[in-house]
Amino acid sequence: MHLVISHAAPPGPRCRTASRSLALPALQTLLARARTVDTQAAQDADLCPLPERLVAGAQVPDGLVPWAAWKAQAAGLYESGQAWALITPCHLQVRADHVAMHDPHRLELDATESRALWEAMRPYFEEDGIGLHWHSPRTWLAQGPALEALPTASLARVRGQPIDPWIPRHAQAASLRRLQNEMQMLLYTHPVNDARSAAGHSPVNGFWISGTGAPRPAQGQLLDLLARSAAQDDPRAWCAAWQALDAGPLAQALARHTRSPEEPLRISLCGPVQTRSYTVGTPKAWQRLAQLLPARRAATYLDDL
Repeated sequence: MHLVISHAAPPGPRCRTASRSLALPALQTLLARARTVDTQAAQDADLCPLPERLVAGAQVPDGLVPWAAWKAQAAGLYESGQAWALITPCHLQVRADHVAMHDPHRLELDATESRALWEAMRPYFEEDGIGLHWHSPRTWLAQGPALEALPTASLARVRGQPIDPWIPRHAQAASLRRLQNEMQMLLYTHPVNDARSAAGHSPVNGFWISGTGAPRPAQGQLLDLLARSAAQDDPRAWCAAWQALDAGPLAQALARHTRSPEEPLRISLCGPVQTRSYTVGTPKAWQRLAQLLPARRAATYLDDL
């Protein structure tokens, strides 16, 4: 089992300050049993952030973490040899020197709105040989040859950020870039957006392509409950999310490890700068003795991530 915790140490100053008072007993107990620790540095130019690459495994090329294929498999849509991608409806704002994407979570797109937009856009995708499947209000699944082995930037790289550095420039992606331009024109006058604008909500005027890659067994479980509150530097929500992780998957991992300490367990704490991965094993004699002493606070494991 490999638990990958993204945004374990956020960049925002308010969440950083709040982390000093975090009480995370399950995490604290697990890391006290760590036998080895290794560190990996995040790379600014990577298409996919380090937590996603850890989940996929070291053998997966950057930009080809197969989130879409995994979702298609779970939904019973995947067939061998197919190429898939995530399609995220979004709001793009054109500024003087760049185009920025608003965080798609803040659109609060409901199922009725999402399905209406999906129905309008689907024929255009199909004309380009791409099947478009509705999956959830914020996530659709695309399937077609144009997506095969196409490296794409994770949504985590672009939400709330300029998109220009992350747009696929491969010749293979030319038809997809054209499709994005066509959809901007289609969506400009769509009734859903007219209603959203009248209600004071941002319109959906574009989409992002990500999660491409051939499916293979995942090498870990991504726990991203901290992501949204970290991005907003909301200390109350971030601490609550940490406590939910500690009382949920981390407490379950601790119980399982206590029952079967010989089973492999790895925990990766991911921050904006680097990731530390802890291999948890059967406590040695000195570790059992150390457990009688005051425990190292969980918050100290988050320092300098």
